[in-house]
Amino acid sequence: MATNEPQNFADHLEIQSVINLYASALDKQQWSALEGVFTEDAVADFVGIGACEGRQAITDLVTSVLTQCAATQHLLGNISIQVSGDRATATCYLSAMHAGLGDYASDIFTVWGEYADQLIRTSEGWRIAHRTLTTMHATGDIGLNG
Repeated sequence: MATNEPQNFADHLEIQSVINLYASALDKQQWSALEGVFTEDAVADFVGIGACEGRQAITDLVTSVLTQCAATQHLLGNISIQVSGDRATATCYLSAMHAGLGDYASDIFTVWGEYADQLIRTSEGWRIAHRTLTTMHATGDIGLNG
């Protein structure tokens, strides 16, 4: 499909919205919003953090980490999307800040990375079927490992 066709533009906008919804849901701790991000049987590989299968398992993993933070901010950029029919791939850069709680309240944990997604068009719209997070750099300690 040529990139100048209206459907291609619509697909790109919807996929970008799905990618952005993920970051927004995490920062607002709106876990139910992840239903609009992942397929029911999605696979996520957060390299160095954990891998899981199924939307509920993904939700449980991110919830277990992020509820240990006072606040988070996931910034996305350099989004690249390729659509081929009812399938798409996307990559984007991530810069995520995590503010600590309690004894770590004055500390920040920062992650720079890249998401690589495989998406499919479902009857509800585009959803991520497979997500890989590759961390390029991380710094700080807010007690998430202890």
